[in-house]
Amino acid sequence: MLITKLEPFGSRVKIYINNDFAFVLYKGEISKYGLKEGQEIPSNTYSVIMNKLFDRGKERALYMLDKSYKTKRYIMDKLKAGLYPESIIDKVVAFLEEINLINDLRYAEMYIDYKRATKSKKQIVQDLYVKGVDKKLIDQAFEESDFSDTESLKKYIEKRKNKYDLSDRKDIQKFYSYLVSKGYSYGDVKDALKDYIDEN
Repeated sequence: MLITKLEPFGSRVKIYINNDFAFVLYKGEISKYGLKEGQEIPSNTYSVIMNKLFDRGKERALYMLDKSYKTKRYIMDKLKAGLYPESIIDKVVAFLEEINLINDLRYAEMYIDYKRATKSKKQIVQDLYVKGVDKKLIDQAFEESDFSDTESLKKYIEKRKNKYDLSDRKDIQKFYSYLVSKGYSYGDVKDALKDYIDEN
């Protein structure tokens, strides 16, 4: 493993091995491990560096998870942005999954429960997909929940009703359009709004 380039990067240094970017270390660590351009990295030194990066990546991930629950994709993207090697990212993620600190099925279940009164199933599915949750896990989470678009729609109507004059035909039409834009089907919106207006 030949060090072909040491590139300053703020308070850190990018290390290139065999002309490919390998990892980032702090400047003091470059001296500590005796890394120099044009020299080979001894296998034992490389192992020490990888262990250091794993510990650092794990600490970074645990800090992120201390704030709130995260998806696997979120953790991977953040570590990638931190220029951790792919092998270290995979190892950190495997560690977190092993101790159940990241679990995309549980994340999906929690997200569905949290958003059930403010979002349609279509919106929630899209949100979870963007967050990197696998479609099979999203489907499983919905199967295991008692989520109902009908109930969600009723709560959404109750929440937004004061923004519209429900005695005015044009305002009702605007409300229809707004609710459909939130992922509810036109048929469900029509029925739910009619029931709400009849009851009130």
